[in-house]
Amino acid sequence: MGVTVREKIQGSNEWWVFIAHQGRRTSRKVGDRKAAREAARKIQARLTLGKGAFPDVKTKPPAPTLQQYFKTFERAYRATLKPKTWACYEGNMRVHALPKLGSLCLDEVTRPKMKEFVAELVEKGLARDTIRLILAVLGIVYNQAVEDKVVSENPAQRLGTFYRQAPVKHEEITPLTERESLLFLGTTLKYEPKRYPLFLCALHTGMRSGELAGIQWPDVDWHGKFLEVRRQIVLGEVMSVKTKSGRRRVDLSDDLLEALGNLRRQMQEEAMREGRNEIPIWVFANTRGSFLDMANAKRYYFKRVLHKAGLRDIRFHDLRHTFASQLLCNGANILYVSKQLGHANPQVTMRIYSHWIPNDNQREVMNRLPSLNRRLSLTGDNSKTEKVVV
Repeated sequence: MGVTVREKIQGSNEWWVFIAHQGRRTSRKVGDRKAAREAARKIQARLTLGKGAFPDVKTKPPAPTLQQYFKTFERAYRATLKPKTWACYEGNMRVHALPKLGSLCLDEVTRPKMKEFVAELVEKGLARDTIRLILAVLGIVYNQAVEDKVVSENPAQRLGTFYRQAPVKHEEITPLTERESLLFLGTTLKYEPKRYPLFLCALHTGMRSGELAGIQWPDVDWHGKFLEVRRQIVLGEVMSVKTKSGRRRVDLSDDLLEALGNLRRQMQEEAMREGRNEIPIWVFANTRGSFLDMANAKRYYFKRVLHKAGLRDIRFHDLRHTFASQLLCNGANILYVSKQLGHANPQVTMRIYSHWIPNDNQREVMNRLPSLNRRLSLTGDNSKTEKVVV
């Protein structure tokens, strides 16, 4: 056993500690001569006590891959999120993030790699909002990794500048015209009469399919002529509405109130025939008395009516667009329409439906602006006036 101190290169003034112990040799550069002697003394003491020459340095285990960590994230956080929210997280990760970054360790996904990933998304032609959602999910995953001390920083933050050139794509709106709406309702009444109240409710309230499935009879105010949107059915589960603005009152037309009243009486008569005292609590109930499976209703009954009516193949959600566009075409206030739809901000309604607001004769308002000529004509003063110099 030996610990010595000397310059590896004479005259360099860089002092090293050389250790020979149990047939093994090693050396470390320390600094000046005084520091090297102090280090040698401490090393000698450790060797005498049977310890290693240097304190054990615990090596940090390698970080998991993004694919591995996302599975850990799923186990911990899936239960805390609404099913639809988790479906959005999982879909964005599975389709976009994991194929490109999943095999890399978390600490290998550097800021430059993330910028390169964003550039590829832009090159694919993805919409700006889609890229924003992908990065939002990655940001949430990395925030948790930072909290778990797996990595020290989040590379998915502040990347908006790098996808600003991505196209802004809006949902294509294909509402029914008034004539098509009447044809759709007439065909429903002829071929799918049991679904008439449901489809009329969609056309006369603009409610989303999950909200329609979630309507219960206590939600309907027969005297106030409105219903409360309190819940929705998402992936087969009863959930609260998505946002505070989503919980709202929706006004009901007289025709819809009549259709709902008829539906309730039919359900009461059927219950009496079967010897039941109560009807199902769900307005649009299935044969077992539970809430209706809207996926089946859209896939079979809605599509069948469209085909029988000879109408183009639209989505069920386009009935919501039909409701909004026809209200606006009939002169409804944009704020009223926004509240009926449950939008958090009227600007959302304006952005989607602004082109449905009638513009006929709008130029006439220009002639209502303050004008001396108009003031004189209104007062009946036809005397000669001096020229106004501004």
